[in-house]
Amino acid sequence: MNEAIRVSLISLGCARNLVDSEVLLGHVVEEGLQVVKEAEDADVVVVNTCGFIDTAKQESIDTILSVARLKDDGSLKGVIAVGCLAQRYGDELKKQIPELDAVFGLSDYSGVPSVVRKIVNGSTRRWTATVDGGKPKGPRSDTKRFLLTPKSFAYLRISEGCDHTCTFCAIPKMRGRNRSKPIDVLVEEAQNLAAAGVKELVVVAEDSTAYGLDTTRKRQIHTLLEKLGSVQGIEWIRLMYAYPHTVLPELTTFLREHEKAVKYLDIPIQHISGPMLKAMRRGVSGEQVRSILDRLRSEVPGIAVRSTLIAGFPGETDADFQAAKELVTSYRFERLGVFPYSQEEGTPAFDLPAQVPAKLTEARVAELMELQRGVMRSFHESLVGKTMPILIDGYDAEAKRLVGRTFADAPEVDGRVLLPKGAGEPGTIVDVAITKAHDYEVEGAPAGAMAKGKGRRA
Repeated sequence: MNEAIRVSLISLGCARNLVDSEVLLGHVVEEGLQVVKEAEDADVVVVNTCGFIDTAKQESIDTILSVARLKDDGSLKGVIAVGCLAQRYGDELKKQIPELDAVFGLSDYSGVPSVVRKIVNGSTRRWTATVDGGKPKGPRSDTKRFLLTPKSFAYLRISEGCDHTCTFCAIPKMRGRNRSKPIDVLVEEAQNLAAAGVKELVVVAEDSTAYGLDTTRKRQIHTLLEKLGSVQGIEWIRLMYAYPHTVLPELTTFLREHEKAVKYLDIPIQHISGPMLKAMRRGVSGEQVRSILDRLRSEVPGIAVRSTLIAGFPGETDADFQAAKELVTSYRFERLGVFPYSQEEGTPAFDLPAQVPAKLTEARVAELMELQRGVMRSFHESLVGKTMPILIDGYDAEAKRLVGRTFADAPEVDGRVLLPKGAGEPGTIVDVAITKAHDYEVEGAPAGAMAKGKGRRA
């Protein structure tokens, strides 16, 4: 009996990319190939690349080159690049990295297993093959997935692409215009995830608040979330990537009132300075951004707000930067990421005058993050002594502790809760008393018998 062909996948970049990786591995398993964790154990390695900013592109290239070295001893037969970098720079990758056996742009990846077989059987001409990775993505492209996340959560991608024209962003060029998936298909996906034991749906898109605009001319994210809330087995629903001036009252009503809604919203604002927002083509003023952020606090009491800022955008003055600092210290985001501006070819901002020197940009990033560190520490200290539901993700062997998350922590990008062994099984929600605060995490212990029976609302 012939041994199964072994495939390992390295997924880089965002949560949307991870869903693509899971879809690709779903096709691999369906075609009778074996998924292995380590690249050293594989016949073919697939690298799902990110092409968003320079650092991500470099990480993708470095990963491809590192994996390709495994070919030298003959154990690895092929390396395939897929994803955003492959979509954006497919021809260049072929020419500059001859170790690649195939390069696929974004698709449903149904054609990948057959190419893997050809590579292993030696019938594919080396590195010249830019092969169709499958059909264009359709409404049901994500139905069969090989989950790479812990049992506790899974990502639910509700749409593809983005209609915004932000001057710093290349995503619309790579992933196209916004295309919403039908509600019934998403509910079916959620039901399948619940059947697999998933407790938290992390809803993702390039622009989640644009859901439904392309099909009904109305924003339907709140309608979708209500439908997802009816899926048995799902206990938490978390929304990521809301666009600032498109958060309708119906959405905040869901966040405030639905028993499964996590009181959390990821709402990337990128800046607060009016001139910067205009240069970025964000379609909103600084006053409007602040008003929207304040609305979240008033309409959803106790909400944890996550956002992102870009430092060093072309033309950013000391006054613009001071405005960003003031926002961080006054609004006090529970979660915040700060990124240096990346000069991306093919974007309108690429040729803008007054590019900010890299050293100044990095200094501004560091200063904002240091301010945010103090904000987060204070937030974590406010949790000490409280009892709250914690979703357990798994075990950290290095820390020798169970690891979970509060309502304020999206997986992979926010903080975590350290728990003693025996506090609960991965994929369960446990009432935990928070006992100690750190900058980026907290510690806790099971609350005991008196905490049992309390509501699970986050």
